[in-house]
Amino acid sequence: MMTASALRRTASDADTVSDTDPAAPGVVMRNIRRAFGDNVVLRDVSLHVRPGEVHALLGENGAGKSTLMRILTGLLPADEGTVTLDGAELTEGNRNRIAMVHQHFMLVPNMTVAENFLLGRSRGIVGRNRLRAMSREIESLAEETGLQCDPRARIDSLSVGEQQRVEILRALHQGAHYLLLDEPTANLAPPEVDALLSRIRDLAANLNVGIVLITHHLEEVLEACDRVSVLRGGRLVAEKAVADVTTAELARHMVGREVGLGVRRAATSPPGATALELAGVSVPGQLHDVNLAVKAGELVAVAGVEGNGQATLEDVVSGLAPATAGVVRIGGEVVERLTPGTVRAAGVGIVPSDRYTRGLAKALGIDVNLSVDSSARPPVARRWGALSRKAIRDRAVRIIEALSVKAASPSVPVGTLSCGHAQRVVLGRVLDGEPDVLLVAQPTRGLDVGATEFVWATLEQHRARGAAIMLISSDLDEICSLADRVVVLYRGRIVAEFADGPFDREAIGSAMGGRQIQENAA
Repeated sequence: MMTASALRRTASDADTVSDTDPAAPGVVMRNIRRAFGDNVVLRDVSLHVRPGEVHALLGENGAGKSTLMRILTGLLPADEGTVTLDGAELTEGNRNRIAMVHQHFMLVPNMTVAENFLLGRSRGIVGRNRLRAMSREIESLAEETGLQCDPRARIDSLSVGEQQRVEILRALHQGAHYLLLDEPTANLAPPEVDALLSRIRDLAANLNVGIVLITHHLEEVLEACDRVSVLRGGRLVAEKAVADVTTAELARHMVGREVGLGVRRAATSPPGATALELAGVSVPGQLHDVNLAVKAGELVAVAGVEGNGQATLEDVVSGLAPATAGVVRIGGEVVERLTPGTVRAAGVGIVPSDRYTRGLAKALGIDVNLSVDSSARPPVARRWGALSRKAIRDRAVRIIEALSVKAASPSVPVGTLSCGHAQRVVLGRVLDGEPDVLLVAQPTRGLDVGATEFVWATLEQHRARGAAIMLISSDLDEICSLADRVVVLYRGRIVAEFADGPFDREAIGSAMGGRQIQENAA
């Protein structure tokens, strides 16, 4: 069995994909081409994932990563090129040795871990003996891999990190020798991220599992991976040993230019008067006596791991869910009845955490989506409820040009845009009226480095003009780069506050994971 140090030497000295024999061990994709009509998504792309290595796959949204992985897992055929697995042609007979672990877990919440493992593998009622046997198998595999979990626990009782481990264990139990991990750290607390990356390295080094790590977090590539391949515009533009690259170089390969994300972007002017205030806001089982104020020209980040009350906080401030106690003041005035309409009328712009469910209508054009917030006002609104098509189009053209949204025309369905450009449409609609207060939730989730840079710069601009911004985020890089103050939400309570950065990432991460509270309780 290869040691971790030997593995890294092998990966660093590795040849390029173009020089790799299709009969070589591992997954070898050679000269893959795939088009959808006239749109060529992959152009002569090659990828070699060796047993016992962690191989990062990077690229902007729309670069072709998902299409390449769908070809590898058999969901799409390639138009041209070959795929081999350990020297043999990849077929339905051996494809089960490759498993995709999706960012959004494929688990049944109201079933136990063992029951989820048995899904699709048994007919009719599963007896207790079968469940006991499966539980023993899971416990043995968990001990072997270090991915501990309780096979008798219900999925909905597990943390996000624990569910992540279940997904990986299930893939290994079903015979996978190669794992494709799609943004595996997106919803994890910093301590959980560190633990998962450590387990990923152990799986590769100790069990000889080949792993593809798809991520937008470039620091994770340097920490956990041996080699990295970068796609841009459907082409392979770089393939390197991780020991030979920096995050700045990887970002440049992805975007094709220099990208400045590792810079602190605090406000340059003192804040003004309080523009948004939450006083004693509570929702049973979700939020507990939340007190928070955001001043004009200030960006306050609410940090937390998903499931600790951030979604409820977003709903309350957005007017989508009532608080059972406490008040919300906007511009110094108590909003007696919080609804989306009263919130917008009070001067709050909302960039929701789910851009497609709450921010956009995917089947409708960019122009229609951009007109939603202005459909009751001139020049879009005309007499007797009629809408001006010219005004809708003119507004869309102006915003599309200002935000450099890549689209063939303003009437293109917004669902055809990449995540980054869809988010630009959301920002364009919300920010066009220059609201005094901004609630921005998870604004860069799923976005590449170029799109993230754009979103951060946009928020900077609006803070500089005097907007009060509440940023709800689980991304420590984002929080530490943008925030003027940071509060941490854990189990519905604000448990820590940090002012006057630069901030202590470890301290924030510990508070997000509840570690600080647990230590104090001990």
